[in-house]
Amino acid sequence: MDIENDRKIIQNITRLLYISILISPFLPPVVMLLIGILTVFYQKKNGLNSFQYLPDRIFLGFILLSILGWLIEPHLVMGIPTMLLPVFFYGLYYLLSIWIRDVVDWSWQDIQKMYMFFWICGVFIAVVVILQRVDWEVINQSPPLRYILDFYSYFRWQANYSERSVGTSGNSNLAAALLICLALLSIFALSVLKNMRQKIGAFAIFIVFCIAIMCTGSRGAWGGLVIGLIVQLWMTGHRKRTVVISLSILGSVFLFPQLIPRKDTLASTLDDRLVVWSTAFDIFKENWILGTLPLRFGELAEQAGVKVFHAHNIFLGIATEYGVIGLFLFLALILSTIYRARRWRKTANKKEEKRLAGMLISQTIAILGHGMYDYPIIAPQIGVLFILSIIIIHTQYEKRCVKRPAWSEGDDIPKEATLLQALSSFIVSAKVNIKSFRSK
Repeated sequence: MDIENDRKIIQNITRLLYISILISPFLPPVVMLLIGILTVFYQKKNGLNSFQYLPDRIFLGFILLSILGWLIEPHLVMGIPTMLLPVFFYGLYYLLSIWIRDVVDWSWQDIQKMYMFFWICGVFIAVVVILQRVDWEVINQSPPLRYILDFYSYFRWQANYSERSVGTSGNSNLAAALLICLALLSIFALSVLKNMRQKIGAFAIFIVFCIAIMCTGSRGAWGGLVIGLIVQLWMTGHRKRTVVISLSILGSVFLFPQLIPRKDTLASTLDDRLVVWSTAFDIFKENWILGTLPLRFGELAEQAGVKVFHAHNIFLGIATEYGVIGLFLFLALILSTIYRARRWRKTANKKEEKRLAGMLISQTIAILGHGMYDYPIIAPQIGVLFILSIIIIHTQYEKRCVKRPAWSEGDDIPKEATLLQALSSFIVSAKVNIKSFRSK
């Protein structure tokens, strides 16, 4: 199979992965499996050895750690080996990294185009979340909307009596995490779009995403959003704007707590989390070297009297399920990603590219900031979006700061894609217009 001849297919499959993140938690693993199979075919001549690339080594490290932990202490949950889930996902993440770096081979303009398209399509999640919260009988009985809302209501992973919207994720906290990333994309669009009407539209969409976050009732989402805004705006150089927007959001939530539709108090929520965290820490102390692996953690927690699937804290969850070795690997991945995003931003010679680096790292940090309520590594939608940001940061760092190809010097940089161009590129699968470059 030839990459250049199949460039159109490759681009569309990659777009499909982003679309699958918005539609359902069941689709991303399926699309990633397809990408993994295609990666093996495309790279069979060059091989799949990519040990020189940091994220690939981290993913392989988690695979080996999961296998080793299971061999030392074999365990089955519902007849399934506990190592199967992490090996499957980290194996797909490893192949996805090769796909993005060697097969797709995006320039930063291509990445901007993809994320602008992803941002516009993400309005679908906001609409679903808001309609779930409004619960109008007229809307619920409308045939097209009724089928959509019934589908997402059927795959709901929390109490049916809860007023909290679950979006397309089946869980309100996971839906909130997706909305955080989309809201951060709105700020990115606001900074790179040229037309004033488009800027106003981007800000309006940001407000819509914030309203949708309120409908999820996730308090941790506001913390994640503020952290993401601080990271993104700080990297653009707008220090005063960073402080003003962050304080405005914090002040609004503090002065008007009723904006967050939750009946339980912050104190009661914290008490519940402390029980989960203390239980997870006790499990960690008994399995501190190699961890329990994800599937077994829920079983051990239930034996301790707490029915919970994960630790509700990303760092504690990694330490509990993969031990101190896994925690070291995860911290190495996060810290190296932050460092490389900063280097990429400093080396970039276009404002839009600098802000793209800021947006991607802000998504990563925001998901971590919201991680006290979610588990972004295994949860398919958030996990894939989280890993995609990390992979893209590392691949662009390699291109910009290590290899420095011709396009990185800024001598022949194509014009930035407008929002309409980003959307139409997927709908009509149009090829790049070569004539626009010949006029330069």
